[in-house]
Order: sequence, then structure tokens, then C-alpha cells
Amino acid sequence: MAWIRETVRSLLRDRLLDTAGELVAAEGFDRLRMTQVAAVAGVSRQTVYNEFGSKDALGEALFGRELERCLLGIRQHLDAHRADPRAAAEAAALFTLRLAGSNPLARAMLTAARDGEDGLLAHLTTRAEPVFETASAMLDAYAAEVWPAIDPASRALAADTVVRLTASHVVQGAATPEDSARRIAEVFVRVADLTG
Repeated sequence: MAWIRETVRSLLRDRLLDTAGELVAAEGFDRLRMTQVAAVAGVSRQTVYNEFGSKDALGEALFGRELERCLLGIRQHLDAHRADPRAAAEAAALFTLRLAGSNPLARAMLTAARDGEDGLLAHLTTRAEPVFETASAMLDAYAAEVWPAIDPASRALAADTVVRLTASHVVQGAATPEDSARRIAEVFVRVADLTG
């Protein structure tokens, strides 16, 4: 019986996050209201508060889910080029940059600052350290498994550098995603000392 309760709760949480994501993409995080999420999802406002506690917690859960989806996509793109670290880094960076440009929620986050809103953008700027740590740890662990010949210190530095550089290109990219991805891949192979 407990598994049924957990399944129902998981489905409810997903529905609330889906609803919040659609509303944020359409109107921005600062305009999001818990009552609006409840009404669109077809539940009571108290249900939304019981699940998330606050609007900030809802935003954090929404951002966390998008980050998880992004990391899964990065892993798939790395896996497609396991034999070539440069190609793997380029494919993963290009995936991330294109996702940031095409995902409605990501676009809403990135354009919020232009409209004078803080919203979810803080997760990539002022409160980004947990994101960087998670992504860097994932990339470092992947490289250790797939390319064990890379020196551990160089590997960790390369992973952290590439994550931060990619985030910078996501937030303020001036070049095309393709050019940025090539540059990011070049940084990865040089910092990981794979050029020789």
C-alpha cells in the first residue's frame, strides 16, 4: 500500500512541476503564484504548499529537475563519443548550449534578468555553487571511469573549468553554440593535458 501512496505523490509532484514550468516559461518566475499553480493543476493551494512549502522551494525543485534532465542529456552525448575526449566534450557542451537556447523554461530563466527579475537565474549566478559542484562531480567521475589515464588533478580541474565556462556561455554567450562548444572542448583537452 505504501508504494501506491508514493507513486501517487510522485505523479502529483511531477504534475505540479510540469504546471509550474509551463507557467514560468510563459510569464516568468517572479509572476508565478502558488494559487495559480494549484488552479491550473486542479488541486488546492494547500496541496501545493504541502508538497513544496514555499514558492522558493518550488523554484528550487523545478530548477533541480531541469538540471537532472540536462545532466542525463550530457551523459548521453558523452557516451556517444567515449573514444574521443575532445569530441565528447564538444558534443556535451553543444547539447547544453542548444538546450539552454531552445528549452522554454531555460529561456525564461535566462531572460528574466533583462526584465529586472531575479527569479530562477540566481541558480546559475549568485546561488550556482551547488549546481557547479554537482555538474563538475558528474563530469569528473565520468572522465575517471572512461578516460582513466588522465591525471586526477588535471581531470578535476578540467571538469570544473568546463562546467563554469559552459555556464558562462549559457548566460552571456556571444558566439554561436557551435563555436562556443569547440572552444570549450579545446579548453577541456588542454587543461586535462590531452593535447600531446
